[in-house]
Amino acid sequence: MAEAVGTCTGCLNCLEFLKSLAWCRQGDSTLVAVQNCTPELIEAIKDHEVKVFPGGMPIKLNLSWLLYLTEKYEEGRPLPMVLVWKPEGVEMWYRRHKSWDFPYDGWQDPAAAAYDRERVLLPADHGGSKFAQYHAEIVSRAKECPSAIPPQ
Repeated sequence: MAEAVGTCTGCLNCLEFLKSLAWCRQGDSTLVAVQNCTPELIEAIKDHEVKVFPGGMPIKLNLSWLLYLTEKYEEGRPLPMVLVWKPEGVEMWYRRHKSWDFPYDGWQDPAAAAYDRERVLLPADHGGSKFAQYHAEIVSRAKECPSAIPPQ
């Protein structure tokens, strides 16, 4: 896990990809999207800190997990992720346990909501000036999220 300082190439590629997604808006500045894990997201994940929730304990991201994500994408079975784009950064959430039911089961079942989830944060400053520009553009055109999506 490398500590990135300033704009990172993986973040810029990821931002271009994020710009193309179907986002919904919660409140004035939070964007939410459910998306399969793609090479653009895997590239961005590899250089950023991973935390396990509940609790927020930082963990070391091992190469085998990145290879697993890539393998599943190539098999046509990519893991689902919840992307939450806030002014401070983009949170990428996924779950290793019962991955393919995520996030919908956790939105409907309190037991599933308690499963450990992992979060990678791409801080806004890693995306350079495009981060705020793209975020503002998408917020201005995004529709409100359905009520089935809990506040992020």
